[in-house]
Amino acid sequence: MCHADETRHYRGTNTYWLWALADNTVSYFMTHYSRGKAAADALLGSFSGYLVTDHFSGYGNVPPERRQLCWAHLIRHFRKIAGRCGEGGIVGKRLLLLAYATIRTHHRWQQHPDQATRYRRRILRLRRSFQATLNQGVALHNCKRTTNQCKHLLKDEAMCWTFLKDDRIPLTNNRAERVIRPYVQWRKTSFASQSAQGDRFRPTVLTVLGTARQLGMNMATLMREVCSQGLAHKPVSVRFPLDQASACNPLQMA
Repeated sequence: MCHADETRHYRGTNTYWLWALADNTVSYFMTHYSRGKAAADALLGSFSGYLVTDHFSGYGNVPPERRQLCWAHLIRHFRKIAGRCGEGGIVGKRLLLLAYATIRTHHRWQQHPDQATRYRRRILRLRRSFQATLNQGVALHNCKRTTNQCKHLLKDEAMCWTFLKDDRIPLTNNRAERVIRPYVQWRKTSFASQSAQGDRFRPTVLTVLGTARQLGMNMATLMREVCSQGLAHKPVSVRFPLDQASACNPLQMA
């Protein structure tokens, strides 16, 4: 199971994209000129597990049964809809309440896993209400924007509930947002990259430091050792202490 996200990357004045893929031990980054499906496919490679993302269409080649939409992103959309006037706002408020109830029910189950039967019954009831509210939004005649958003989400509604297939699937994409945040801060205080070499350096160092951070390693010590070996023209012998499961992970590092 992995989390994916993307953010802007600049080479001079040109806009590129930095893509991130992370599981519970490894972070992987790449830069790409595109934010489309070709870039997402290059990021994912032959990955065949569950993928947690926002509702961005670039991940559309991932089968719906293996993709979980982030409920935190859905809540942001529902807040915007809820702020509208008329029937569209009413539908948005209902969707927002259902989203909060879903997350609250899931958290309660995590605290009391022995109540799995009750949890599933409540979640399925919330899902039926969610579907009914989306259909209500689709049927609106005087709020085209809300209608189109509800149609779009209703088409992908199954991806909101993929977490019911596996208890390990989280409801949010927080992991990907956490691993990509250091780069966003770096981007704000730097002058972008100026060459293809810079485009390669940034994702490489982010991959190394991001993985080290997730493994609880001292990043300064790690980089000092790597740089010392490189400057001495020695083979870099530093390896991450990944377990067997991570060693078979599609994110494994060379």
